[in-house]
Amino acid sequence: MRRRNRLSPEARRHQLVETAIQTFADMGIERTGHGDIAKRAGVSTATVFNYFPTRETLTQDVLNEIEAHIIEMFNTLPESGSEAKDRILSMSVAYEKMIEDRPATLKAYLSWSVSFNPDLRPQYLATRGHILDLMKATMPPPLKNDTDTLIVYNAANMMAVMKFDNTPRDVMVKFNLRLIDALLGAPK
Repeated sequence: MRRRNRLSPEARRHQLVETAIQTFADMGIERTGHGDIAKRAGVSTATVFNYFPTRETLTQDVLNEIEAHIIEMFNTLPESGSEAKDRILSMSVAYEKMIEDRPATLKAYLSWSVSFNPDLRPQYLATRGHILDLMKATMPPPLKNDTDTLIVYNAANMMAVMKFDNTPRDVMVKFNLRLIDALLGAPK
């Protein structure tokens, strides 16, 4: 008979959140329920309810975790002070690394970004606002404004979509360089 290892409450919660992120990425936030997560995690639905008593609690906690992962990316950026083009490129490289390291997190985030469910949209907008503030603080001086920050934010999400669609690397690089040149007003 196989003996099951019991996880500590912290480890079990972490497992369930990571499983929920993967399930949100695969099924969408609005379609994922406690039972879907339980099945993937190999636990009972009651166990998932024990950690997340309501759908709202589950969604809120998982989306907070997604936000934390994205915000952590900003801690990997080199100190500011480089040329504007290099600064934007370093942000792009960090985001691309996150896409490679945590694809489910980014897929779930992209799904969340296009959800207009009135229960989900306010939290997304608050998270986006926090990320935009971090981006704006990181942006080089000529681009340190709301419009350019929003353009870079949306371009980053498009880069994630292109990566998931297996767009060739050279096309993604050209997209990125043309965007930077356009923002900086450089000639083509």
